[in-house]
Amino acid sequence: MTESEAAPLRYRRYFWILLAGVAIVRLVIAGSFGLSTDESHYALYSRHLAWGYFDHPPMVAFLAAFTTIFGDSALLFRLGPIVCWTLAVIVLRQLVVALYDDERLVFSVLLMMLVMPIQHLLSIALLPDATLNLFWCGTLFALYRATQEGRWIWWLLGGVLFGGAMLSKYHGVLLPMCVLSYLLASRSQRHWLKTTKPYVAGLLGLLVFAPNIIWNMQHDWISYAFQLKHGGGKGGFSLAKLCEGFGGQMLAASPILFIMLIIAYAKLILEGMSRESDKFVFWTSLPVFVFFCLIGSFGKILPHWPAVGWWTASIMLVSVVNRAKDEGGASGLRWRSWYIAGLVFSCVMVCAIYVAVSYPVVGILHEKARHMSVMLNNRWRCSPVISPFKSKYDVTNDLHGWKEAADRIEKIRSTMPRPDQTFIFCHRFFTTSQIALYLEPGVRATSLNRNAGQYGIWFNTEKHEGWDALFVDDNHYFQGSDRYMPLFESVDPVPELVAIRRQNCLAHSLHVYKYYGFKGRGEGE
Repeated sequence: MTESEAAPLRYRRYFWILLAGVAIVRLVIAGSFGLSTDESHYALYSRHLAWGYFDHPPMVAFLAAFTTIFGDSALLFRLGPIVCWTLAVIVLRQLVVALYDDERLVFSVLLMMLVMPIQHLLSIALLPDATLNLFWCGTLFALYRATQEGRWIWWLLGGVLFGGAMLSKYHGVLLPMCVLSYLLASRSQRHWLKTTKPYVAGLLGLLVFAPNIIWNMQHDWISYAFQLKHGGGKGGFSLAKLCEGFGGQMLAASPILFIMLIIAYAKLILEGMSRESDKFVFWTSLPVFVFFCLIGSFGKILPHWPAVGWWTASIMLVSVVNRAKDEGGASGLRWRSWYIAGLVFSCVMVCAIYVAVSYPVVGILHEKARHMSVMLNNRWRCSPVISPFKSKYDVTNDLHGWKEAADRIEKIRSTMPRPDQTFIFCHRFFTTSQIALYLEPGVRATSLNRNAGQYGIWFNTEKHEGWDALFVDDNHYFQGSDRYMPLFESVDPVPELVAIRRQNCLAHSLHVYKYYGFKGRGEGE
């Protein structure tokens, strides 16, 4: 066997070994820390299955309900995302082979996706993106095969998978925009727009998505209204908001790789994109980033929202780098050097994340920085002094201690005059979800804030008139006992303190107030 024949087999073997090894490592570490705020919220979805929720479609709930049939540990909640991400990469592999027939490219794409910080989050966390990534990749693969072969089976499969993407996350609505952009940009594929096949595929996707539409219709379109408001922003165009959103994406994906991606887009535009495969990966990724940059210029976007565009953007970037390396010269050396630097920097970022999750180092580093700022201030009075560290500054604390907190709160509930008619509430739904996940079955938990979100659907205030309650006031949103006093007959103004420590460092400081005689109204009603 010649070297040219052996190389593809070698890279194919590397791909499967690396993918299997990473999946095993993720399964090992997935249960070593608790669920995050969002994960806890979505985990509760699985206990209230429906075709829609206040902020998302139902697929994340279905996934969590399936993987936790035999238990509700953090590992089982995260098993679904790990499997979905692994399957998405396998589908992506098929797409790369269909586009470029290059096993080296397949392996390099996997390597880049593995070291990207945002992909580490989405590959293990119980988020709607878990199934979105799988259905997104599946839709693109099916529709690419459909444009190449024209067979109805691929068009119909693409439509069904598109519906699955929409049931996963409303970001799936960007898929038709991406595919349409590709068809319009490709002279050889434009003729499909004159046939019925792409439109039938789209209608089939909407049919799969129809249960969520019906659910929203029955709930005053609450989910769509929230998403339009959430992503629509407030006020007009803001360069500061655009830069903030841009910076968030750079940090989430690795600054070097993100800048290289922009340069790669420009390079393909200048070269004219003669390859059909280049057109496909270009037009199925760029619209995603452009869309969220536009949204981000008017309102706030979260760094992981555009992450779905990286599935084909990674193919495009690596293909540009590989071609530059193969051409040689100074340009090829620069591309190779910066690409390696991007991978190394991404690895450092990922390692730092895992260290912060495993050990409370943020507080230690903050205090060292504060000590240095005090020394500088003593020498130069104009130098600012960093404020003392607070546990809420360390976002990784949200992954620790909530089961212990829930157990302590349950003990307090047992001391109430009517424990079976005592519900738990917090100011924000974030804290409610992280506590509610570990409460005893049947115990009610909610948020009485006017922005209660999903709890406004789950918790009927009128049915709980006369009940007692425990208000868990946490260190993120300290409110005091007075804020919710008008909703009850009386309150014990002296709270019980619940301090949760993480390796001898304070992680959560909770004040638990006892309220009596709920009047059956939420704040602002």
